[in-house]
Amino acid sequence: MHIADVTHFVKAGAEIDKEAARRCTTVYMVDRRTDMLPSLLTENLCSLVSGVDRCAFSVIWEIDSQTYETVDVKFSKSLIRSRWSGNYYKAQEMIDDKDDNTEMT
Repeated sequence: MHIADVTHFVKAGAEIDKEAARRCTTVYMVDRRTDMLPSLLTENLCSLVSGVDRCAFSVIWEIDSQTYETVDVKFSKSLIRSRWSGNYYKAQEMIDDKDDNTEMT
């Protein structure tokens, strides 16, 4: 699992960090959203876009193929290049399509 690493751009205790803490999260409404952080960060620098290198924080699980038990977990800052940029609607459409056997699905 990878999540955009805003800590690469936002230092602990900085004014932007304090404001983000007050907001707690991005709020999504039907016709708009209120971001926790400025759009330069959320839409440009941290947004996971296909084919573009991005700073991320990653959790890598090693799973036993027989028992499905977790063997090892690693947490690290990373640099990733997403293979696909989608949205929740497209992802659900792919999940629901029983005939979709593409690698991404």
